[in-house]
Amino acid sequence: MTWPGAAIAALARPGEHPLRAAPTALAVLASLVGAYLLPPLAIVVVWPILFLVPGWALMALARPRIEAPGRLGLAIIVSVAVSAHLVYWLSQLMGYRRETVFLAAALLAIPLPVAAINAGGVVGVGRQMLAAVNATARNRTALALGCLTAAFVGAVLSNGLWHVTAAGVDSGGSNWSDLGVHLSIAQSLNAGNFPPQVPYFAGVPLIYHWFEDFHAAIAASAAGLFAIPAFITSSAILAAALALIVHALARALFRGRHAKRAALIAAALAVFAGGFGWIRLVGDLTNGLGDPVQLITHNSYDNAWFDPIGRVTWPYFRIPSVMGTGLLVHRATTAGLPMLVGVVLLLVAGLPSARRRRAGWRDRPLLIGLAGLLGALLAPFHFFFFPAALLLAFLWVLSSERLLDRDTPRNAALFLAPFLLSLPFVIAPLTQAAGSGALHFVTGWESAPFADGPAAVVFFYTTNLGLPLLLAVAALLVPRTPARWFLGAWAVALFVVPNVVQVSVIGFDMNKYFQAMAVALALLAGWLMRRWPVPALALVFTLAVPSPLLVSAWTAFNREQVLPASQLAAADWIAAHTPQRSVFATDGWLNSPTDPAGRLRLTTFGPYVANLGYDPDARGKQLEEIYCGGDAARSAALLAELHAGFLIDSGRPTPCEAPVDFAKASGFVRVYANPSLTIYRTASVSSGP
Repeated sequence: MTWPGAAIAALARPGEHPLRAAPTALAVLASLVGAYLLPPLAIVVVWPILFLVPGWALMALARPRIEAPGRLGLAIIVSVAVSAHLVYWLSQLMGYRRETVFLAAALLAIPLPVAAINAGGVVGVGRQMLAAVNATARNRTALALGCLTAAFVGAVLSNGLWHVTAAGVDSGGSNWSDLGVHLSIAQSLNAGNFPPQVPYFAGVPLIYHWFEDFHAAIAASAAGLFAIPAFITSSAILAAALALIVHALARALFRGRHAKRAALIAAALAVFAGGFGWIRLVGDLTNGLGDPVQLITHNSYDNAWFDPIGRVTWPYFRIPSVMGTGLLVHRATTAGLPMLVGVVLLLVAGLPSARRRRAGWRDRPLLIGLAGLLGALLAPFHFFFFPAALLLAFLWVLSSERLLDRDTPRNAALFLAPFLLSLPFVIAPLTQAAGSGALHFVTGWESAPFADGPAAVVFFYTTNLGLPLLLAVAALLVPRTPARWFLGAWAVALFVVPNVVQVSVIGFDMNKYFQAMAVALALLAGWLMRRWPVPALALVFTLAVPSPLLVSAWTAFNREQVLPASQLAAADWIAAHTPQRSVFATDGWLNSPTDPAGRLRLTTFGPYVANLGYDPDARGKQLEEIYCGGDAARSAALLAELHAGFLIDSGRPTPCEAPVDFAKASGFVRVYANPSLTIYRTASVSSGP
């Protein structure tokens, strides 16, 4: 019996050997106190609690018929979801600060002393360690894949996410444009921005799916760290969880002597496979557009919706792979995708099909409720996948012939009741999207070449989704493919969604549904390939993995400047010398010194603001008047109206017909300057709304 199992036994017999809990409780308390006083200790004390302990205890309580790798993956995602929500609600009561994080950690660590009650002393601990070793040996290939995934994602991001040189800070691949959003959320949270305003559009509530950045901020706060190391760690751990959960879902759906092989293939394809974008590299080399290193470090060859070489010709590659965007760039997907698959896994384990029920399997109410709870907690992690969890749950119930049986009312109540917890996070974004027009029906995904005709669309999706799509279609044509109706419906439904509805201003963002679709394709392909010889498998992976590997190399080694050295120095000054929640007027570019400093700014790149359902144009005109209206008194009045106490004077809006001379204006006090920018404080400084 593992330690969570001992915890459950202890809960069943609370009066038996209660004093055994005391040493463990004291050890946990002492460790938390030590980590509070010496922040780096939080990495080995608090982080395991945030990433593992509560989920592992819930897995022991639920006792799913899932192998150890899957339970580990579920433990990770459940822990991340539960710990972020607990800190959020505690912060609503007592404010978000480091003490709140440690209080949450103490509450989440309660299973540890409870487990000690029936652990059986040193002998019991030894038995548990032996059981863990045996479980690892039995599942070493799946666990090895999880470790490989974590190491790969961690290595890529460590090298390319935040690369500091004498010239400033560089970031690789698409992180150059996305990092400022995520970094500003995490850093501003840890600088007092709670309840959070949009840090790059100050004055309005944050309705982005921001909880993965929140969880990283929690981890960074506990350890007294800048957010970047927490970003890298959480991305690596959650990527591993995705591989483990996909493997476990395959094991739950597939039976037979080759099921383990099918599960391993499926998990590897889900994480590392992609489309045929790599043929662009072959074409570029053939056409002499550069040497291999130059081309790889300057092009993604996975998602070329923006092409620095300037090509607009066929073939188009606009659907990023799971690795290319989901695990290396878009942090909401890094957490949301394994959570979505985790909901399905828990439901499959807790609600067996009618056929398995006839074979003696029983419903597991606790697992059904836990699936609903994870689906509800998913909402602020990923707004796109939140409704997808409900859709996939319905498809499982329908395809497993459990829609209309005597237990349907009970099971529906168990699954749906926890979704009441999601309402505080869902209502505002839904209302905002509907009111702004971001939510609307479409005829085809905007990034697909529908204007070129049906054949072009078929070619586009075939080449963008690659071999997993072709193999999945072949698997669906085999009558005895397990769960083929469910997996086929999963793939078709998530393909249809971005082709009929758009829920954000940037239509490209709907590609996230294709990444969730890729999991179903990988599962079908894994089953089809379960008996294939090694050379055939090698050929498939040789054709399927180059695009994700190329975009990973682009992310790791591409160097696009996020902040020059002068702005990085200004960020350090801002963090050290301005009040928390200070609001800055900036030039509205993608990246700003306020992002790493954890302060708020009035606006950023317009589409990023519009994507939240807010109108960036009105504020853009105000910023233009502040910088280029020719009237310093009017500039000061507008800043006061917007609750902005500081102004960074570097770039100006273009065109700027009447630049304001802040250096000579009586309402502005210069507080910092370097060769490329000057920071002014208004005469009546505001620390924020």
